[in-house]
Amino acid sequence: MPTLVSRGSSSAVWPAYAAGSWASLFILHHMYWAFGGTIGLAGRSMTGTLLLVNLLAIPLLLVATGAAFATIQSWGKMLPPQALSVTVWGVSVVSSVRGIGGLVQRFLLSGHSDGHTLLSTIADPWFVLGGILFGLTASAFTWQPSN
Repeated sequence: MPTLVSRGSSSAVWPAYAAGSWASLFILHHMYWAFGGTIGLAGRSMTGTLLLVNLLAIPLLLVATGAAFATIQSWGKMLPPQALSVTVWGVSVVSSVRGIGGLVQRFLLSGHSDGHTLLSTIADPWFVLGGILFGLTASAFTWQPSN
């Protein structure tokens, strides 16, 4: 069974704590909206498809939080290492693509307001930050076969 081996010093764990914290904060953000919060939504609450996407994001972010912390906690050794690696890299890629895509779209549509100015200003860089943190988490550790 492969084991998790840290690359370098104990400072290699900070990205995992940061990534897990990022995802945890994002859960709170989505829960606020799920319960009718309107900050960042131009004073409107989420409805329809956007609400459904928001509700699906909560369990996905719970998985992301657990995966980030599993890379540095002893209980993480109970999880299949390949699945954990794919999950952490997957969160990095999805978050990065979403954030960079949003930034490019905003750049291309500069001057056009979508009515969600606070959300638009914060969300894209937030996704990029998550992509970076999860990428650092994934690259800080390697899976090696145990003897």
